[in-house]
Amino acid sequence: MRTIVKKKNSTKPERIVAETLKEMHVPFRHRVKIEGREIDFVIGKYCLEIDGHDQAPDKNEQMVELGYVPIHLNNAEITKERIVSLIKTIMV
Repeated sequence: MRTIVKKKNSTKPERIVAETLKEMHVPFRHRVKIEGREIDFVIGKYCLEIDGHDQAPDKNEQMVELGYVPIHLNNAEITKERIVSLIKTIMV
């Protein structure tokens, strides 16, 4: 089933990421709860967080303990080109 990221319950940077992932045919999950923590995007073993603030270090530690690789981007850093580059790097 295709992941739908709706305008009313997502930020513009989240929609840019979702649309770019869809265009690249990269499977992902949006707003996933893992051990009580909400993750913006899960792409394989990567947890992609898009925030306008600093990330809680304990959340990173928890994700690493669960086998995920946390990646954080600030809202201002989100462009289609940046996401394409990131995906090409992590999908190698």
